[in-house]
Amino acid sequence: MNISGAFTYMFHDRHCLSKMAEIALFVLLLPVPFVGLICICALLGYLAEIIRNVSNDYPRPLPAWDHIGEDIRKGVPVLLAIIIYHLPAMIALALLYAFRHAIAVSLFGGITFVGLFAVLFPLLLLYFAVAWSLLATGLVRYAETWEADSFYKINRLIGYVQTNGALILQWLVASLAASIVMLALLPVALVGLVLFIPVQGYLTGSYGRQLRASRLQYHRGFA
Repeated sequence: MNISGAFTYMFHDRHCLSKMAEIALFVLLLPVPFVGLICICALLGYLAEIIRNVSNDYPRPLPAWDHIGEDIRKGVPVLLAIIIYHLPAMIALALLYAFRHAIAVSLFGGITFVGLFAVLFPLLLLYFAVAWSLLATGLVRYAETWEADSFYKINRLIGYVQTNGALILQWLVASLAASIVMLALLPVALVGLVLFIPVQGYLTGSYGRQLRASRLQYHRGFA
């Protein structure tokens, strides 16, 4: 996983400024009701196209913004998958928040809440690690086939993750490190948000490329 390459590859494209400007425009429109939802879908569809291009070793993996309607269509299944994968954790956090406000404000209530949070926090971290691993693998498969059910073939996705544990761990570490860098860049004219799509697309596409090589090597072993 080439983290530095994830932040620099787009500048090898002579049209990178116009492409990044389009991303910036969609990011700026995110807070607008309804329009923001469409922009999210467009950005997620664009993310899937970057993943496909990087996975296929395209020399200029940053796509042109010439089919925005197609990007929106491709982004809808990605958005739904993100919501569904995060739903159990969001429900758990909502219940925890409701419990915090339901218990009496007392020493016993505070100790009970802290104890419950201490138990749930590691479980939530584990859930997010597993969910993101499956989601990234589903994204790779979706970018290969454009089939929405790629996110929900759970047994197949688990098989990929189990077989390529070291590879998915590399992706998790690289993705987290890149996210920390982009979070630090947020105050700089929202640079972090603009970079999120191309950077995470590159890292996930790199994971997809290595995953494909692993699958090919596996099948050759049985040839």
